[in-house]
Amino acid sequence: MKKRLFCVLMMTMLLCGCGEEETHQKQKHSSTAATTAAAAAEEATTAPQEAAESVTTAADTAAAENTDTETATAADQSAETTDAAYESAGSHVNLDTNDLFAGQFFDENSDLTMVLDNIGNGYKVNISCKVSDTQIDHWYLTGQFDGRAVLHYNNCSKYIVTLDENGMTSSTDTVYTNGTGYIAISERGADDTGYVWSDDVDNAGSGAFFKK
Repeated sequence: MKKRLFCVLMMTMLLCGCGEEETHQKQKHSSTAATTAAAAAEEATTAPQEAAESVTTAADTAAAENTDTETATAADQSAETTDAAYESAGSHVNLDTNDLFAGQFFDENSDLTMVLDNIGNGYKVNISCKVSDTQIDHWYLTGQFDGRAVLHYNNCSKYIVTLDENGMTSSTDTVYTNGTGYIAISERGADDTGYVWSDDVDNAGSGAFFKK
């Protein structure tokens, strides 16, 4: 009888142990499956985000490159426009023009020479005088003629150029800048027209009458 009870108890313990092990294995399997499913879900969620971030980065890069290209193109166009403007302004400088104000004029009473160039929005004037074989004085100024054919200026610069024995420039000295005065068309008769020059600094144009 005791042996039977012992056998029954042993069988019961074995069955309980198998049940617990099976339950543990099922729980372990369920936990592993849940972990795998969570990882798969996270991977599925991360993949679209990474793809979206990749697309956004590519779009930003393309936009930046496009902006750089447009900026460079605008700069090139601006440079071309500036070059064209300089060429247009330079095309007005012509001593053989029909412009009545422009040309080369000589003083009847001295070695003064006056050259006027049309620069589009006014005139560039260079007055020079050969003082000796080794010295030439220059006056440079710009301005516009008014309705009375008078060019008032306040930006005259005077330079003394010294020449060497070969007639080459050895030095250039600035005498003054921002000199004032005016140049005007003057008539001494019906057919006798020329320029007079009034220099406020050292009266260099006193008595001068410039004609072509």
